[in-house]
Amino acid sequence: MRVTNNVLINNLKRNLGNNLRSLDLYQNQLSTGKLINKPSDDPVGIVDSLRLRNKLNENKQFQSNTSDAQSWLESTNDALGSLTDVLNRVYELTIYSANGTFEDQERKALSDEIGQLIEEVGSIANSTHGGRYIFGGSNTLNKPYESGAWTNANTDSIKYEISVGVTIPINITAQDVFIDNDMIGTLQEIYNHMQSGDTLSLSSTDLGKLQTNIDQVLSCLAQVGARVNRLEMTNERLLEQEVNFTKLQSSVEDIDIAKTLLQLKNQESVYQSSLSVGAHIIMPTLMDFLN
Repeated sequence: MRVTNNVLINNLKRNLGNNLRSLDLYQNQLSTGKLINKPSDDPVGIVDSLRLRNKLNENKQFQSNTSDAQSWLESTNDALGSLTDVLNRVYELTIYSANGTFEDQERKALSDEIGQLIEEVGSIANSTHGGRYIFGGSNTLNKPYESGAWTNANTDSIKYEISVGVTIPINITAQDVFIDNDMIGTLQEIYNHMQSGDTLSLSSTDLGKLQTNIDQVLSCLAQVGARVNRLEMTNERLLEQEVNFTKLQSSVEDIDIAKTLLQLKNQESVYQSSLSVGAHIIMPTLMDFLN
């Protein structure tokens, strides 16, 4: 093939362009800190990068779900703890009333305290978390206990997804805590028997029913505790996964600064050399040729 001046110049322009593009690539990598700034930089790497980003976003959502679930269960735990305290106080007063002989005024004072405790149980039944009623089942926007009746409570579970295809129920329903053993009815009977001085019913019937209610609340507390423990372990696992995914993403996307600096300096030298060579190729004129 005949090599002409045009061939030399075109080859020079092409090579200069290639060297300049390589120089621009390393400059962009250093300025952004990323190996991949557009899909054409690494088509395979961009797929891995997008997959890892999706994994990280998914992981963050699971962490958020886990945190929300823990917060809900902590509110439930507080409510059940308060309920346990109330029932234990009722139990003390019931034993006291069943074993003593009191004047009408004394019985009234005891029953009045029971009446206040019954109202407190109703308030606990309407406990909220973030403006949502925690014992209402899936109906979290309306009071489950209102006007002495469980008008708005249902038995539906609220479930949060804490991992791919893995859900956990976060709520304890009014049915589980209050309704199955008719807690309000038991307390109301204790109140009535105290007012009438029926110590036999207090000792033979009411104490047993009340203990059943206390045991049920403790069982619910145990369920809440088990779920909180599981969520804590899940959250630790999600944090470990986040670290691993972040490391993998960094290995795909992020540059090695020292290595890239070295490559940039080498490419600058190559580009400067190509300019120098090009200057010698283009320099000769017709007069130089004739001479």
